[in-house]
Amino acid sequence: MWRSTLPLPSLRIGGRPMNLLTDPLLRVETTHGPCRMNLPALLAALGQDEVEHLPGIQRHQEDAVHVFLSYLAGAVLVRHKETNPVQAEDFWRDGLRDLAGPWGDDPWTLIVPDPSRPAFLQPPLPVEDHAKLRPIASTPDGLDLLPTAKNHDLKARRAFRADPDEWVYAIISLQTMSGYYGRGNPGISRMNSGFGNRSVVELIRSPRPGIRWQDAVRRLLTHRQAVLSGNFGYDPQGLVLTWTEVWDGKQSLPLSQLDPFYIEVCRRVRLRGDTHIEGADSVPSDAQRIAAAQLRGVVGDGWLPVDVRETSGKDAGPKALTVGGNGFDAELMHRIIFEDGLQLTALHRPLPDWQGDVWISASVLVRGQGTTDGFRERQIAIPRKAQPRVFGPPVARQPFLELSRAAISCAATMQNRVLKPALQAYLAAAEGTTVTDRPGLEAWRSRALTRFEEGWTENLFPWLWSVPDDFDQEAMIADWVRQLSNLAWEVLQEAQRLLPDRRGRHYRARVASDQRFWGALYANFPYLKEERHEYSTGP
Repeated sequence: MWRSTLPLPSLRIGGRPMNLLTDPLLRVETTHGPCRMNLPALLAALGQDEVEHLPGIQRHQEDAVHVFLSYLAGAVLVRHKETNPVQAEDFWRDGLRDLAGPWGDDPWTLIVPDPSRPAFLQPPLPVEDHAKLRPIASTPDGLDLLPTAKNHDLKARRAFRADPDEWVYAIISLQTMSGYYGRGNPGISRMNSGFGNRSVVELIRSPRPGIRWQDAVRRLLTHRQAVLSGNFGYDPQGLVLTWTEVWDGKQSLPLSQLDPFYIEVCRRVRLRGDTHIEGADSVPSDAQRIAAAQLRGVVGDGWLPVDVRETSGKDAGPKALTVGGNGFDAELMHRIIFEDGLQLTALHRPLPDWQGDVWISASVLVRGQGTTDGFRERQIAIPRKAQPRVFGPPVARQPFLELSRAAISCAATMQNRVLKPALQAYLAAAEGTTVTDRPGLEAWRSRALTRFEEGWTENLFPWLWSVPDDFDQEAMIADWVRQLSNLAWEVLQEAQRLLPDRRGRHYRARVASDQRFWGALYANFPYLKEERHEYSTGP
């Protein structure tokens, strides 16, 4: 929703300090056309719902920037005892300056030559560390949080002399979303360990940047009260801009020194350049900037669900949700939508005055140990008529939670105990051997299983919302299983057509595969056989 292909001329700052509070560094497509804005003007435009796109941003950076802007706005509003995010540009400029304290505009300036002073998302360094700075990036992509060993499509190459806003979004992404990346590169506090990830999960009523931002800020103010009443120990007048404190790479900031809306930095980096940004330098850190490792990411983040499933051993207790390699699959979306084994926040619920459909929006960059496994995102629509099933009292929600859980279990059975054995039987008969693990054959099987999973996952929630309020669970599950069996049969027939085989074995392989399919189907779902018998012997 923030992206655009509309070209805007690159901005070169000849001799100016690149101050986000006063200089038009951010390219913005508005309802009135393309223009450039400073940061306070962008916040004012979001409040007027005038923003269409941010041309300089990449998709994996969008939610990080949205969260950053929301926390900033929330921190300014509470300090001015305001609750309305619709404010003028001067209001935001004054408020952002107040957050910077005695440093003036330095914390909002992209390049500050003296490393002893803060720059935008760049903490001051002790004098003894100045000489230790080493180049780490010559483009925004090189600075971004993506330590990828694969050629993911997220990292399109940027021009060597990139626009300033590309550096802005890259450093926001790096400092607020990064996990551990080897010695000297610690991760953020808002994830479960350095090898976790920070998902951004939010209920939205509109994809428009301004509406989404306004809704997020309003709910953040409600969420703030819940966080302050908890056991985190935050200071309601504490530090928001953590990059305004000198960081020696050894000392960590306790939560008791921070505002609940703190914006953290996790790396000691500095941008450099004269007439433009030439690159970024860094010095290693021995400790995380925020002293909260023992909380395993449970620090009151409004967007991050908390996993509260019962576990034992060292994994016991609440922890920030970590999204695995499957991304936001049906099971995880079920847990998020129905708050099943997860603890959610005000950002995951509608405001009382909302009308119409809403969407659960979720995104995450799935990380491995020092690598990136890919960007995952998902949106699930929740129609107006279905919202009492999700946001209503437990007595209204529980039957649909159980139905959803049963439907997912049936889909797993259909995939693993019906479709997979049928595919295996076809391979064995077609190849004339039980050895079916050659790379080409495994890819064929994997494609078929993926198509089945994507198909039923796409159908699950629309089917769930179509179920009547006074449903009979047995009847509804039978209806769902019939849909699953039809999809599995369709996938199997397509797979049989796509696999190159020896023509002399094709008929035998197809018969063996079909027999395995129907046998496994009726063994696992016997009522389908009874229905078929009743149909074939009917009046």
